[in-house]
Amino acid sequence: MKTILHYGLVLLIIAGVAGVGLSLVDRITKEPIQAAQAKRLEEGQKLAFPSASSFGELKKVETEGKTISYYEVFDESKNVIGYELLYQVGGYQSQIKVLSGIEPDGKVVAIRVLEQAETPGLGAEVDALPSNDTILSAIKGLFSSKEEKSEESQIPWFQAQFSGKTPEDLIVVKTKDPKHITALSGATITSTAVTKAVKEPIELFLKAKAEGQL
Repeated sequence: MKTILHYGLVLLIIAGVAGVGLSLVDRITKEPIQAAQAKRLEEGQKLAFPSASSFGELKKVETEGKTISYYEVFDESKNVIGYELLYQVGGYQSQIKVLSGIEPDGKVVAIRVLEQAETPGLGAEVDALPSNDTILSAIKGLFSSKEEKSEESQIPWFQAQFSGKTPEDLIVVKTKDPKHITALSGATITSTAVTKAVKEPIELFLKAKAEGQL
């Protein structure tokens, strides 16, 4: 009986120490993670709508039982020139969060995948930069000013496909087709998930807008 109590007490102490340790780690890492996410969102907003002068506060609208988070996009005169929609869907092995810049009629300006943890070499290629970004060009880029770097070079080739497309164009195909979205090789599920994260919120947002819910 004493032996059982002894081991029980030891396990209790270990569990307590582990709990305190995990709590401490969470406190230490929470702020840096939030800061990194905020920075990625800020950078994503500029890439998703390059012509924007400023962005509004985060707003939300509910339609068909789903919530769409969005930002209004302003020009220098504070006129609304578009929107950025924030949406998350399940991918092959992770949640995928996408920011989509759209014109008032729903045409895609550009998108930015903000979060994903898909399979390296397959689904994770949604973040792969264009193939012309070689090691040599990357090294040269270290010594170039931000102004000298084109915005296109910062946009992964898969994500670049979405620019200029309407919701009706957002269909995933396995063979190259400039009218639609060409799937990543060996990652059709991830490709479809990203496309859904762009198309679905646009359709829902336009419906809510047409019904005067904004």
